[in-house]
Amino acid sequence: MRVNHLKTSIVMLFFIASLFAVLPIQMAKAQTTTISVTPQTNTVSVGQTFSVNIEISNVQNLYGLDIALSWDTSMLKLDSNQTFVGESNGVLNPQVLFVQESADQSTGEYNVVATSENPAGPFSGSGTVATLTFTVKSTGQSSLTLKSSTSNSPQLASYAAPGSGETSQPISATVTNGVVQTSSSTSTPLSSSTSTSSSTPTQSPSSSPTHTASVPELSVAALAVILVLITLAAALLSVRMRKNSGDYFS
Repeated sequence: MRVNHLKTSIVMLFFIASLFAVLPIQMAKAQTTTISVTPQTNTVSVGQTFSVNIEISNVQNLYGLDIALSWDTSMLKLDSNQTFVGESNGVLNPQVLFVQESADQSTGEYNVVATSENPAGPFSGSGTVATLTFTVKSTGQSSLTLKSSTSNSPQLASYAAPGSGETSQPISATVTNGVVQTSSSTSTPLSSSTSTSSSTPTQSPSSSPTHTASVPELSVAALAVILVLITLAAALLSVRMRKNSGDYFS
């Protein structure tokens, strides 16, 4: 009986060890930084207006950004844009220096390049970069593509403390573009689709983003509770093994 009990305890310890190996990966996934157009899919009739947000989620130590959004000017007309960088519901802590903040219907591009200024601290969390409102001009499909003022990928930069000798580093992020399907009359909305890239968004042959199934992930708080429970279980098993098999190796 003691041999069977000891074998069972060893199996349990191996199971616990495997959980310790998997949980840090899940925690890392839960903290993936994303830059996205929301809603990702819009189905609108000619003459109607709609709005989209540019959002950053789960970012850590953010101090600067360079983000642009482009659209098809033959199909969409920009009516207004509002930037929330440095605001309470936005990103970056004030004071904020805007290097560029512009929207141009002729080129079909909105740009914001900004950085916090000392003594402001880094921003961590989620927030809205900007809201843009469009009117549909003609039928068809237009991508809402995220990029930067200098490249095909939006750029985020980390905080470097003054006098530390450190330099600001790029922050990796998953990018989710948007798509607008327009028609001459009201139609059934498209299913939601996502285009993701760890650094530079990859465009599919069509203008519609590539669909990626999402997998539910545990919150950091839930993972922390699980880790505590696992640690307690391991400690109890260790005590029980010493009590029940103390004369095994004597």
